Amino acid sequence: YQRRVHGDTGFDPRIMSTEIADPGLGAEPVWPELDTLNFSLIISVNVISFFLAWFILRIVYPPPTPEQTKANKDLELRINQMKKDYLAIPVRDQIECLEGESAGDYSIPWTQTFDLIFLIIMIAFFLILSLWTQFTHPELFGNIWFWMEQLPKLLIMMTVSILGGLCCRHFCQVDSKGYIITNKESAFKVNYTRKLQHFAAYLVPLLMHTRAAANIRGPLTLAWGNWFTCLGFLILIKPIRERINCVMLQFNALDRPEDRPNTISWIVGGNIIPGCILIVFFRWLLGFTGQSDLSYIFVFITGIGDGLAEPVGIYFGRHKYWTQSCFGDRKYQRSYEGSACVFISSIVFCSLLWYNFATPFQFWAAMIILPPLMTYAEATSPHTLDTPFLMGLGGLALFVLSHLAVAWE
Repeated sequence: YQRRVHGDTGFDPRIMSTEIADPGLGAEPVWPELDTLNFSLIISVNVISFFLAWFILRIVYPPPTPEQTKANKDLELRINQMKKDYLAIPVRDQIECLEGESAGDYSIPWTQTFDLIFLIIMIAFFLILSLWTQFTHPELFGNIWFWMEQLPKLLIMMTVSILGGLCCRHFCQVDSKGYIITNKESAFKVNYTRKLQHFAAYLVPLLMHTRAAANIRGPLTLAWGNWFTCLGFLILIKPIRERINCVMLQFNALDRPEDRPNTISWIVGGNIIPGCILIVFFRWLLGFTGQSDLSYIFVFITGIGDGLAEPVGIYFGRHKYWTQSCFGDRKYQRSYEGSACVFISSIVFCSLLWYNFATPFQFWAAMIILPPLMTYAEATSPHTLDTPFLMGLGGLALFVLSHLAVAWE
């Protein structure tokens, strides 16, 4: 081609071959492709965040000695007593609940607990979804493959629960009814297996896409997926689990002794249901800018980051603080080391999902704003209500950032 067009006119074929082989040579990468500077900065920020957390929690603020911990506890008790005696400030005595210590039992009839409320919520949710489907996409009722695709979601939830229950029973004893027996000295804690179900409940409906109804836009199919996922928790109510050993095995995987007798109400009413609603809502909201997949960021931070915070806090936590239960007289221990997991995971998952941001400015704004915001939400949220706090604030921040359109020079 070069000889035919140019002949022997002194044309240098090396120049022409270079231009044909790589017409974009020397062009700057276009977002979301990463140039060398952005890639290097992302890697550096992730590495630095880990060492910065270690440096602050081990060098700048070294762990307190047992004597210092006891002195701080005595000071807290004296301050509370002074408030009662001299300032006429009502101070409610709170029960300190530590990991593994049982805080109650399930002797109350199930009709007087959240179990009955949960059953009513699921029936009401089913009716609402049925009406929604009837008025918007009635053809979905006749799509047998769509309903068949929901069954694996329920089976995965049950499988995760059974594996977690088997793990619990391997390390812990059970009572005559099948409930796990542990104490604060136990090496194994139900807290670990509980997080597996927590995470699966949010991720299974998101990752298992409905191919049989791909033509249906909007959050309807995701809402149905969440309903089927919640069925995996509905079967754990007291009248079912105490009659079927396999179901009790699943319940063991999430029954933290320190949460008793509020295990179902706190994990479902305080975490799973609000979390599923927030995921559906923010995916719909972020879809207006074509960035609905940004929702994976706060789901991963909540599921993995907050999930790791508990075991890390139990094994490596030296800087302890207390958080209150919601509408109760109990308080629970957390640690700054556990909260640091949320901070680091916010950076990690923003980095891994950089391509979902429309511009570099949105991405770097999220890297600056999201880690401290999510860490603060986790640290200050009431016990077992960290999911709606994390997802609510994280989703709101990402929604605001998705509307930022600033030129990146």
